[in-house]
Formats: sequence, C-alpha cells, structure tokens
Amino acid sequence: MKNYFYKSTHTHNPMLLWFMLLMVIPACEKSTNADHEKQMDTWIDKLDRESRKMGIKRSVQTFDSLMATLEEVGLGDKMRYYKFMKVLAHRDSTLSGQALMYTDSLLQLFPTVQIRKKYPIEYSKALLLKGDDFFKQKQYYQAYRNYYHGKSFLTGMGEICECARYSSRIANISFQEENYHQAIEYWKHELKELSHCTQSGNFQLEFIEMQGSLRNIGIAHLLRNEPDIALRYFREAKEFIDKHAADFPREKNFIKFARIVILRNQAEAYALKGDTKMAEKLIARCLQHDPDIEWSYEVEQESRQILANIYIDTRQFTKAWEQLLILKKMAAASKNTAHVASYQKMQANILFGQGKFEEAGKLLISSLEADRIEKLRKNAANKSDVGQLLQQIQLERERELVAEKDARESLLLKSAILLLIALSIIAYLIWRNARKSMINLKAVTALNKVITQSNIVLQDTVNALEQAEIENEHVLKIVAHDLRNPLAAIISASHMLFWDETPSEEQGELISGIQLSAGKANTLISQILESTSDRERIVKNDVSLQEIVQSCIDMLSHKASEKQQKLQYRYESVTVPVDREKIWRVFCNLLSNAIKFSQPGGSVRINLQRQNDTVLLSIEDNGIGIPENLKDQIFLPLNNAKRSGTAGEQSYGIGLSICKQIVESHGGRIWFESVNDAGTTFFVELPV
Repeated sequence: MKNYFYKSTHTHNPMLLWFMLLMVIPACEKSTNADHEKQMDTWIDKLDRESRKMGIKRSVQTFDSLMATLEEVGLGDKMRYYKFMKVLAHRDSTLSGQALMYTDSLLQLFPTVQIRKKYPIEYSKALLLKGDDFFKQKQYYQAYRNYYHGKSFLTGMGEICECARYSSRIANISFQEENYHQAIEYWKHELKELSHCTQSGNFQLEFIEMQGSLRNIGIAHLLRNEPDIALRYFREAKEFIDKHAADFPREKNFIKFARIVILRNQAEAYALKGDTKMAEKLIARCLQHDPDIEWSYEVEQESRQILANIYIDTRQFTKAWEQLLILKKMAAASKNTAHVASYQKMQANILFGQGKFEEAGKLLISSLEADRIEKLRKNAANKSDVGQLLQQIQLERERELVAEKDARESLLLKSAILLLIALSIIAYLIWRNARKSMINLKAVTALNKVITQSNIVLQDTVNALEQAEIENEHVLKIVAHDLRNPLAAIISASHMLFWDETPSEEQGELISGIQLSAGKANTLISQILESTSDRERIVKNDVSLQEIVQSCIDMLSHKASEKQQKLQYRYESVTVPVDREKIWRVFCNLLSNAIKFSQPGGSVRINLQRQNDTVLLSIEDNGIGIPENLKDQIFLPLNNAKRSGTAGEQSYGIGLSICKQIVESHGGRIWFESVNDAGTTFFVELPV
C-alpha cells in the first residue's frame, strides 16, 4: 500500500524571474541578527514551494547566495541552513553524497551537552536525519540506535511532542516490513505524543502527522483484513481534516489531496467488505481530477486499479478491460513498471472471466513468476526486525546506565568512606575538647547559679533600701549618724588589734577584710548624710530598650530554668531616652516577680512593641495572680501585699512601689491586669 507524505506546491504558475526577484531584492539588504530567523524562514518557505520548478541544484545555489548576504551567521542560522540543504539534496538522487555531509555538519553543531540541552528539538532532528541516513545505507542497528537515543533525549527533556517523529519513523519501517501489528502500535504511540504538542501553527505536527497516523492505522487494519476497523480510523481522519482545515489556509492544495486519499482508502475498505456500490461511488469522486493538485495523477492510477478489481469481482469484464487499458497507458507514460505484475493478474482474471482460459493461464503463470522474483528481491533486502533491534538497543542502553550507576556508586562509596573518616576525627576532637571543658562548664554553671541567686537577693535588697530611703530618710540620717561611731571603733580596733605583734597571713587577710568592709560602710554612711536620695536624679541617654530587656532575661533565665519555666520574648527594635540603670531595675523586678509567682513548668511572655509616640512593655505570667483585696496595695510604699513565691521565695513587698516611682519620673506609667489563680500581666509605657 502506497504511503503518502507531504509535498506542497502552488500551480498558479508564477514567472520564475519574478520569483527570483522577489527573493533576491530583500536579500540584498543586509539582515541583522534579530531578523535572521524570520528572513531565513521566508527564504526556506519560498524555495521549498518552488524547488521542483526551479530545479534542486539551482535551489541549492540560490540558498547559498542568499546565505552569503547575512552579515553574521549564528548557530541557529547554521542549523536552519544544514537542515534545509539536507531536504533539498534528498530530493535529487545525484546529491545523495552531499545529503550525508549536510547531516554530519548539522550534528557537529552540537558538540557539548549544554548546547544539546539548549537546542533539544534541533539536536533530536539531527539524530533523526542521521538515523535515516544509516537506514538508507542498510545499517539498521546504527539507524535504530540514533532513533532510540534521540527519543530518549527528548523524553528526558520533557519534549514529548517531538518524540512523535521517532514513533512515526519506526511505524513506517515496520509497515514496510509487513509487521502491521507493530506498525499500528507505534502509530498509536505517535498519536499520544502528538497530543502533547502545544506549538501553534506547526502544520507538519499538528495536521500532517495527526491525520496521517489515523489514516495509516486504517491502512494497516485493511491489510490485516479488518475493513470495519479500518473504516473507523478513516472516518476519524476525515473528521480531523474537516475540523482543522480552516486553521491552515495556505495549505489548501495539500488538504484537498488528503481528502482524495481518504476517499480512495474508504473505497478500498468498502470493496473489501463487499459493498461494491459504495466503493464505486467513492472511486468516482477520486477520479474527478483537480488541476491544483500535482500528485492527483498517482491517486488516479491507484483508484482506477481498485475500480478495475471491483468490475472484475462483479463480472463487468468490459468495464474492467477499459480501466486496465487506461492503467497501462498511464504506466507507460510514467515509465513505472512497479505495477506490471498486478496488471498481468488483472488481465488474466478478465480473460478467465471471458472464457479465454489458455491466455489467462499464460498471463497468470507470468505474474506468479514476477511475484516470485519480487519476493526474492525483498528477502535479499536484509529486512530488520524493528522490535528485536529496539530491545537490543534498549538492553545495551540499560547496561550503559547500570555501568554509569555503578561508577557513581563507587565514587559515592569512596567519598562516604573519606567523609566518615573525617567525621570520626572531628567527633574525636569534639569529644576530647568537651571532656576537657566539662569540669570548667560545671564550675561556671554552679557559679552562675550563685551569681543569679545573689543578684535576685541583691535586687530585693536594693528595692527595700530605696523604699526605706524614701519613707525613712530622716530616720536613716539619724541612724547613719549613730552608726559612724561604732564603725569608727571597729576600724580603730582593727588597727590596734595586733599593735604589739605581727599577725599571721590568715589573720592579716581577716583584718584587711574587716577594715575594707568597715571603710565601705563608713563611706556609704557619709554619702547618706551628705546628700538626699537620688531617686529624683534621672540621667537620660538614648538606649536600645530591647537590649535592656534582653539583659534582664539573660540574668534571670537560670532562675526560670530551675523552675522549668519558658521565657518567650518578642520585640521591636526601639531607641528611647531613659536612665539605663533605673529602667533596667524596673524591668528586672517585674520579670523576677513573674518568675517568682508563676508555677513550675509554666511560661512567661515578654512583648516589647512601639505604639505611635510610646513604647509598651508587657510581661505576662500564668501564675497565682493577685487577689482582689490586694490589688489596691500593690504600688503603696508600705503594704500588706507581701506573699511567698510558688517555690517559697521571699518577698519584701516594696519593689513595685519603687518601680512606679522610677517609671513616673520618666514621664511614663505602669499598671497591671490580673485574674486570681490565672495569671498577671504588668504593663510599662514610656514616651519615645
């Protein structure tokens, strides 16, 4: 069964000189790189349509001349050049050697993996053309290897649409080798791959391949003596043509030709079913010659052959003989001897039906001999088993992949061993350093606990002293004045204690400690007597408030850890003019209280955020809360709000009074919200 491929021509008969001028005039203007793709596509389209009228060799020369007008020929230009030169050379049997060279030159444009991945479709087409070259040279293994690698490459790049070209190649080869079942499967693969095509306006893939695959499947079923299935695929092909013909207005001639071919295929299927009337009706439509279609002559020849066989089957021998005479004249005119044997069989059938048995027998014997010779020729053509070759190539590729995988795994294993050795060395060094520092870490941890506890006690002590200073300043001065004499006596006694003898080293250290402590106490008393309380003395500096809060958290985090509490801190960076030491004391006191009155395992949430012209600090705990009867006394200097913490911590009950005074001296305010046995939130608002 003849398999038709796309050849598009226009028969409005333009003058050759006009055509040459049309192409050369714009070519004389030097093209820029940006215009090369469009310009070359225009040249290729015109030459492709007119090459048979101009002559292939003249077309090759013309395209070379046009390429010489380009200022800079890029990689894409070279790809288009070699591909089209391959197409032109393929149309002239005298240029077969040049066609092979064009394919090799095209493949050399893809020397690296990077270029192949950048131009995956162009690279796959080059492999496809090289496979075709190998196939024509009967190097089937190399041909299928190129097909397989090209399709594998496209699949890996996700270019499923372009894989259809490879499936079509293998299907056509299987069809030629009369392996119709395998051909059908590959054409079905092609249809699935074509469904992934998204490129708009690609006539080859979107129209020719789609309707061609449907029609070819029908032909294969026809040769398997399955006319009903064949008719179904021919109908799908016709519906596809009708639906998409308007999408390609420039290809009207090819579409007309495609419709005629479908009619001829349907006629053959109906004839096989025995519906000779429908077959004859369809053949009559095929024989309506269309002058716009160059290849309708070949369709007419095959259509008349089908018609002659229909007349023979229906014993209309006179009409059959008329068709046979026309076929012989057409064969003689075209010098095509391929159908001689079939014509002899047709003539023998006609003579037999007319009762001329002797002449019929001679022609039948002659046609059988011709068939025998043709079969011998085909058997000598070294037909290939496509499926077997592809399986062999696939197995070979799988072995290559396994070898590559083994090499990678070996490299990974060596790398893993080296990495394991390095990690072992690092782990040993870390263990050794950790072991050396463990004792120091324990000592630092213990010291940190002591310091933290001391800081907390000192904080409460400072708060108590400040409150006492506020409420009992006068009393303190009196007491301080009275304390000076005992302290002076202690200092004097310490100097006279070993007046007559030299103290030991240990005794000297004790005496020095007594003198140092007494001296500091005496200095403190002098400061109390000489100045009033500095609680009203505020020295402001621009400081980062979030750092002050973080300092308090760092100091008290150990205390929270002892009670398995979590400190959750969220903040916005903000700079505020405050007395750093005093504000630090406020924040630490509030955080210390939150830890003190929260249950073990609870959490304390600290949030610092800016609000327009103020900054707001909130410290929220989930502790024991403040009873209603104590809420009014929280900020009083002397109150009965003293309560022990959840772990029995001591409370002096005067820290919040000092906090309130410090915050208000900064122009801010402090308040709280509390629910008994549910928790308390303290708020501090300061101006920015």
